[in-house]
Amino acid sequence: MIKSVIFHNFRNMQDKKFIFNDKLNIIIGKNNSGKTNILEGIKLAFSAINNSYMKVDKSDFYKGDDNNLIEIILELDKDSIPSFNIPLPDGTEKCGFKVVIKKAPRGRYIKEFFDIEGNTVSRDVVYADDKVPDVHMIPLMRIEDIVSPGLVTGVRNLLDSEEEYEAFRQSSREGIKGQIKGKVGKFKDLAKKFNFDLDIDSTVPEISNEKLYVVDGEDTAYKHKVGSGYRAIANILLNTLSGKNTVILLDEIENHLHPALLRNLISEMKSEAFGNVFILATTHSPVAVNEFKIERIIDSTKGSVSDLNIDENSLGKINAFLCPGRGEMLVADNIVLVEGYSEEILLRKYVSDNKLNWTIVNVAGIMFEPYVRLAHALGKKCVVVSDNDRSQSSDGNEPTSRFKNLQTICDESGITLVMVDNTLETDLYNNSKLSEYVGHLKPHKKHTDIMVMKDNKSKS
Repeated sequence: MIKSVIFHNFRNMQDKKFIFNDKLNIIIGKNNSGKTNILEGIKLAFSAINNSYMKVDKSDFYKGDDNNLIEIILELDKDSIPSFNIPLPDGTEKCGFKVVIKKAPRGRYIKEFFDIEGNTVSRDVVYADDKVPDVHMIPLMRIEDIVSPGLVTGVRNLLDSEEEYEAFRQSSREGIKGQIKGKVGKFKDLAKKFNFDLDIDSTVPEISNEKLYVVDGEDTAYKHKVGSGYRAIANILLNTLSGKNTVILLDEIENHLHPALLRNLISEMKSEAFGNVFILATTHSPVAVNEFKIERIIDSTKGSVSDLNIDENSLGKINAFLCPGRGEMLVADNIVLVEGYSEEILLRKYVSDNKLNWTIVNVAGIMFEPYVRLAHALGKKCVVVSDNDRSQSSDGNEPTSRFKNLQTICDESGITLVMVDNTLETDLYNNSKLSEYVGHLKPHKKHTDIMVMKDNKSKS
């Protein structure tokens, strides 16, 4: 649905463009780097064309300068919103719209919208376009959205029109499920994909005619005690049931979710179960990041990761070999790349003992090069630690061609490569850094002066 968004003078973004792939994308970045601003900027743009209220104040302007204009430009897939389709000279069409926000008299701010080329479009035509999507921002920690002991949703969220809503208001509480029976069924079916037995209840006396409870459909004794993870999932599912095109802006997708449930949620979001729903989420979780191919990962300050200066061969390797450990480099500040488990164990202890803000990433025998290029493209501080593989070279003394190639790539990327003559274990052993690990070391078979970690089969 949304192909890209451009921000001019919105909050911390003077001029930023973000490109999206398919219907599910994830945004990474440090705290206060602008991840939520991207979500709220998109919601603000849609509020102009679906005639919904979203407050604007001076702080929404870049550096607080409301003498400038805020411009938010969304490029959409063709026919996403037909009233914004524009014919092109080659006979094709493109679709999108631009929202301009400017200061008005008496401290007010007004929103105007145009097609993506800046042409005026009739408000009546746009407001009548039934393809204009529902847009839901879901900050899962927002207290007013979560009412103990369950999750409450407005009936209006499950009905397709104001006419249905008015008809509902005239009906009795007992008629709620009859009017939204199909959507309750869809909700229950979606919940079962997460092994949840959830239902929508309208019989609780203290709930008004315009509220519905999400309840645990199995445990009747504690029917309305729904845990945080259940509420988080239910909140997302409820916002997919309108039957219209839907945009879900999900801030910190991992909130309240066990890692296994988080993986399950992302997997279902990629499937057809969620229908015509565009989802843009933010995260700080390596678990979430690792469920996405690089093409769907967006850095809040640098843009789409796949559009950075990384060659296709490296991108392919990163997608093929990215795993929870290596995925940490996407959310880390400072990275040490190591090639094996012994280096990972030893350096993790060293980093922990010295309270250093470095993340140890084990490439587990995979070539360093793709990760060096990724770290460089993301502007990460990165150090590569590797021995010179002298025992594998032809004469036993010179570094291998693999190592020489790594040296060249690190030099090109301005990344430090630490080369040691022995294995890391030996250097640390010789410098009395491994007093706790002596029992785990043994001499190398070919080079007895080199100490190496015993393999996993060792009784020690």
